[in-house]
Order: sequence, then structure tokens, then C-alpha cells
Amino acid sequence: MTAEDTAVAATPPAVPGLPLLGNALQMMGDVQGFLVDNYRRMGPIYRVRALSQAFTVLAGSDANQLLRDHGDALFSSEDTMGGLDRQFQMRVHVLRGRPHRHLRAILATGLSRGLLTARWDAVAESTRQALASWQDRPNLPVVDACQRLAAAQLSIALTGADSAARFETLRWAFELVLDVEVTGKLPALVLRRPAYRRARTSIMDFARAALDERAATARSDTPDLIDQAIAAVDQNGHPYPPETRAGMALQGYFAGINTVAYLYSFLLYVLARRPDVFARVADEVDAVHDGDHLPVERIRDLPALHATVLETLRMFPPAPGSTRVAVEPFEFAGHRIERGTRVLIATCVPHRLARHFADPDRFDIDRDFAGARRAGVYAPFSVGSHTCLGAGMTGALSVATMAMLVHRMRPHLRRPQRPLRIQATPGPNPGNRFTLRMTPRG
Repeated sequence: MTAEDTAVAATPPAVPGLPLLGNALQMMGDVQGFLVDNYRRMGPIYRVRALSQAFTVLAGSDANQLLRDHGDALFSSEDTMGGLDRQFQMRVHVLRGRPHRHLRAILATGLSRGLLTARWDAVAESTRQALASWQDRPNLPVVDACQRLAAAQLSIALTGADSAARFETLRWAFELVLDVEVTGKLPALVLRRPAYRRARTSIMDFARAALDERAATARSDTPDLIDQAIAAVDQNGHPYPPETRAGMALQGYFAGINTVAYLYSFLLYVLARRPDVFARVADEVDAVHDGDHLPVERIRDLPALHATVLETLRMFPPAPGSTRVAVEPFEFAGHRIERGTRVLIATCVPHRLARHFADPDRFDIDRDFAGARRAGVYAPFSVGSHTCLGAGMTGALSVATMAMLVHRMRPHLRRPQRPLRIQATPGPNPGNRFTLRMTPRG
């Protein structure tokens, strides 16, 4: 598959698009649906273009297996994800091989779901306060509310450094960098503007201050992301530069404002849209609560809610694909991919294929997710060496948060007949116009 002498095959077919814009308008909304529809029409390999961004899309279970088994040898993310490193020193997104594995192992400890257990009382109290402010809201702006909640929760669980005062700056800067450096939605010029430069300086100062404060203060509880960053050395035993440590400290805030918050938003949509799912979840959630308190050890005793999170991730994956650049020529599905080709491995296309999930467009929490995971066709957080570091924390925190919410209130769609309009950037989300009415239960 990766041999240099692989016979040259025809250029992959291109998805028809508009002059100049290419497929940009089609990809501005439900990009997962776009990728699946074109897999069905054109097969497992095809080309797309959105303005100045052009990719060869690899899709299906064979594409997932390729990324999982040969990703380190065939692909680099430095060109496609390098902006996160250039702007915020998040080195893990661009490294390969041993340096990447080493830094991932450090960050994985600092992003562990075990931190949620260790700091559950503080996280739960912060969550209760946030949810109380949602109650009786006739038009709750879902994405904004979920971003604020997730950022506060992860501040407590992962770093202990409160980000509330800098929330607006963190969100604006992170989303801007994704739209410029990763998706190509905006020109690079916007990152040279004084407003962004001030925001970036403020964020890096915040990370450095958190590291300095922790270094001067002894801690007795479970080591968190800040502790890991302070103690970290590279694969050769040398201390990481201060800026790299600051980037490590920012990983949790980045995840909270994007991946975790968007998952919360889609879960609220599901719980409002599907009264049958809400009823099953509510019964088991009420059974594990001790009055108004959710014991952390009971979070695992919520099979319907766990399955609801898994099915929501299947239908609304946080990262429908992984963008890379080929560093070696290889063949896929009868086509030769040359070195330097920008590729999008559409890891979540199998989520919507009937050969892997019966009646794939139906929301069903009774699916066999374990089997799909083993087969590599359930991949909401990608596959291979660059699988999302915070996947475990995201799943556990989502279950805990929805359990607390469902015990207290119920979400209602303001216009049930209106289909959900998904916004593709900076990550798939229901958009800033998505609102819900929140009412008390009981």
C-alpha cells in the first residue's frame, strides 16, 4: 500500500462545485452529511475544494484502518494543525513519532478522567450554580451557555486556574485561530491585527501566571495538567521551553470551549427532541441521585445516558475528519496519492453507513457501540496516534453534566418542526441562534 513503485492510477474524481467558491457553500453547514453523501455518490476517494483549501478525501472503514495502522508513516499534521502550535505553542498537534508519543503520554495524565473523580465536589458545585442560572430561561443561548459551563468545569478539574475573567478572550482567540489556521475560513491577515495580538498575549500571560503560581505553591491532591506541565521533560530528558509548558496548560481550556461544549449542545437538542430518550435517562438519573447530590461513584450506573452520549457522538461527531498532509506517496482505492497532497480522512463517514449501523439515520441508543469501536468504524474522536487526548474526560463529564441537568430541568425546542441547522466552523455545532426553553422538572 505504501510502496514507492505503486502503479500510478487516475486522479480521484472531484465533487462538482462553483467557480471560485468550489464546495465552500456545501461545506459551511453539515460537513458530516456532505462527506457521507459524496462517499455514497463517488466512492471512498474524491477531491473537494473550498475557496483556497483543496483536499483529497479518504472515507470509509479502509480509510480509518489506513490512518490507524499507517498514520505516523504516511501523514503529517504540521501544515494543517500547525497554527495551534504557532499561535499557542500546542506542540502535540504537530509532532510525529517518539516525540509525539512522549508528549501525548504526559498530556494524557493531565487530561485524565480521574481528575474529575478527584475534584468532583468542586466541579459539581460549579455545575449546580451554572444550571440554576439556566432554569426558567425562555430562550437559553445553548452554545454560549455550554461553552461557559464547560470552561468553568475544566478549569476546576484540569488546572484549578479560574478562566471566567478571560472567557471571552479565550473563546474569541481560539475560534479565530481555528477559522484561520485550520479551516481556512478567514485570511491569515486577521491574526496580524492588534486586537488579536493583544488577546494572544493575554492568554499566554494567563497560562504562564498559572504555572508560576503553582510552582510556588505545594499541592497535596491529584497532580493535574498544570503539575504535569511544570514537571515535564522531553523524550531526551530535557525540560520543555517555558512557552511549550504554557501551551500544555492551555489544552484543557481549548477543549472546553470547543469539543466539550459542542457535545453538550447536541445532547440538549437530543433530549429536547426525543421524549422517549429523555424518559429513559430521567428514570435512571433520578435513581442514582442522593437528594440533590449526584455521588461521583454512581456516574457509571447510567447505561441509557452513556448510550445517549455515544449515539449523539455518532450522529454529531466533534471532528468529522482529520486533516493531514501526505509525507510519502501511497495508493488508496486504486488511486495514487502523491507526497505533499493535503488529505482529509473522513473518519466518521462509517457512522452513517448501513453496513456498519442499521438504519443509520435513526437515533438509537441501543446500538452495539463496543463492536463498532473494535472494528474501527465508530471514531468520533478520530483514530490512531492523534486520537483526541480528552476523549475520556469529555465522555465522563458529559454524562455527569447531563445527569445533573436532567434531574433538575427539561429542555424544550422553541420550534420543534424546524430542522437543526449545523454550523461547520470552528467545529460542528448548532450555531449561536440555537435556543431552548428550560423548565423545572417535577
